[in-house]
Formats: sequence, structure tokens, C-alpha cells
Amino acid sequence: CYHCKLSMQEGDPAVYAERAGYDKLWHPGCFVCCTCSELLVDMIYFWKNGNLYCGRHYCDSERPRCAGCDELIFSNEYTLAEGQNWHLKHFCCFDCDCVLAGVTYLTVNDNPVCKSCYVKNHAAV
Repeated sequence: CYHCKLSMQEGDPAVYAERAGYDKLWHPGCFVCCTCSELLVDMIYFWKNGNLYCGRHYCDSERPRCAGCDELIFSNEYTLAEGQNWHLKHFCCFDCDCVLAGVTYLTVNDNPVCKSCYVKNHAAV
């Protein structure tokens, strides 16, 4: 088995993945996504760099995912903030929803806040 490296016994059910080449086979329970271990038998699978992926994790390996909406980011313009990727319009002030991409902001309780909301709502007087 390509996954668990145990020998396949004659008569055991086996999964062959055409995209991986017919020299590889898996026990049905071992045919899983390398990221989340989702069982891929009877599912659409992806093969990349010697690994099996479910659809979600294959896409994550190709494009960044927005932390705000959980959708893939296809635009070449996006922001990396707070250790995550965001569509430009989804990285917003927690208080007023103004877009924060490319501007200075502060964090309050791990939430991004624009400077004016910080002064108005959170700064000590």
C-alpha cells in the first residue's frame, strides 16, 4: 500500500489512482487526503507531488484562502495581515467595517481596528 507501506494480500480490495500511475495502490481505508485524512474512495481526488488531496486542500495548495469569507482568492491583489490572507475588501475594522488593507491599524482583543475607531472607542481619555 502506497500509504501505510504494508503488503497487499492476494484477494484484498485495492484502489488504483489513474493520476498517480498504475504502479501505486492503496487499501481502501488508506486512500485519504494527506492533509485532513478524509476518505477519498468514491470521491474526486487530486494527485500532486506524490500526495493525494481532497478538493478543498488541493485548492488550498494552489491559491490562498481568505480568512474573512473562506473563499479562494483568485485576484493577484490581496493582503496578508495577522498571519492570514484576506480579500482586500474583507480585512476591515472590527468597529466600523472600513477597509484596512494598506493602512495603519491597531488590534484590540485580537481584532483589527482603524485608528479613528481606536481613538473614539478604545483609547484612554
